Formats: sequence, structure tokens, C-alpha cells
Amino acid sequence: MKETNTRVLIKEKIEAKFVFAREINNISKITDGEGQELAFSRTEDGNQIIFTHDTEGVEVAVEHTMDGGKIFHLSEDSKGLPAMHEFKYDGSEVMYLLDAEKKLEKTVETTLNGDKISTWYYDNGDTLMQEERQTGGTLFRFVTAHNNEALVWLRADGSASAHGDKFLIERLQLIFKAQLDGVEI
Repeated sequence: MKETNTRVLIKEKIEAKFVFAREINNISKITDGEGQELAFSRTEDGNQIIFTHDTEGVEVAVEHTMDGGKIFHLSEDSKGLPAMHEFKYDGSEVMYLLDAEKKLEKTVETTLNGDKISTWYYDNGDTLMQEERQTGGTLFRFVTAHNNEALVWLRADGSASAHGDKFLIERLQLIFKAQLDGVEI
């Protein structure tokens, strides 16, 4: 089985990064002649944040990170739910999709080489991942809160192999039935 360096992010740390889920202190505000307001703040780790509204009145915060990246915090995305979109200094990007209670539901990461990693976070602590690689196929991974794990690797040629807990392998086959239907594991 090919090694994967896919990592599981810590849900609570991501949720804590979301600007609209925490209290922001030391905000400076300015208002232009048309009544548009901009607010500025700095995080404890030195990042600068600019608060504004988009053309539809949705609150937006643009965080400029110390390493040169940017994080766009949206009080609501196109579905009306809170979200963050991080453009990292290395050129990769991650979208963080939150639920109405500002809890992380899903991340979608695009790496520099074009790989796409989608991760779903369950309330019970389980994590489901789909890593679509530019070369090598697709990896499906399930990690439970109790650290049981399964991995199914669907190669570009249509062959597959699996590793880990048999029940979780079957669960992956059920969840990703459209991609794994008819594939012999």
C-alpha cells in the first residue's frame, strides 16, 4: 500500500480560529462618507484582521497572517452558513465549512500539486476523508474517535487495495459506493 501523508486536522483548533465565533477586543473603526464601516484588529499571535461587509451585507473578516497567508472569514456563505477560506503562504488553500452553531463540518484542501482532500467531521469524533490525487488514484480513509482506522486505495487503473478495520472498510465501500461500486478489494 502506498504511504499517505494525509493528516487529520484538530477540529477544535480550526473552530477556535473562526473570527465570528469568538470575542474580538481592541477594534478600531472608521466610517467613510457613504456610511461604509471598516474595523481593524490584531490577534494575539500578531495577525491583522480587517472587518467589513460584502455588497449583500454579509459580515466578512480578512485576516492577514504573519507568514503571508490570508484567511477570509464569512459570517455566511452562499448556503447561509459560516465559513472560512484560507489561502496559505505556500500557495495551497483550504475551505472550512461550518454548521449553524459554528462547528466544523467539512474541509476541502487543494494542495500545490492539485491534489484535493475532502474531510468530513462527525459530532462523535469520527473523521472521513477522500483524497483525490493527480497521480496514483484516490484514497478513502475513515478514522474513529477511538483511533480505529481503515484505508481504501483506488488506483488510477481501477484496481484497489485496503488496510485496517474490516467493518470500517465496508463502511467506506458503502459511503463511497459511486466510486467503489464493482471494485474488488
